Amino acid sequence: MAYSSGIGIVAGICFVVAFGALNFGVLKSVSPLYQVLNFLGATGFTYTAISPFNPGLFVLEVVWAGVAVYGLWKIRTGRPGTDPGAPGAGSGSTSSVSGSS
Repeated sequence: MAYSSGIGIVAGICFVVAFGALNFGVLKSVSPLYQVLNFLGATGFTYTAISPFNPGLFVLEVVWAGVAVYGLWKIRTGRPGTDPGAPGAGSGSTSSVSGSS
């Protein structure tokens, strides 16, 4: 655990870069780089939660890393729902409800 401080700082930087790039429109949530930055941040914070053990942070970051891996898997396999703006994404209905007059 000698490197916990440095790993924690790098993990925090990964999260902030990913979050900032998403909000400034530099990256999209379907970007592999966005998902990798989230994974690296989560695994780094998971490492720092081991000693002294912080169960809340540990569980949060393990789940966060798992979600990032799932996002990378969806991108890699081209699973539906990877691009919310793509045609056919969402509820599948593009018609509007119109009443009779």
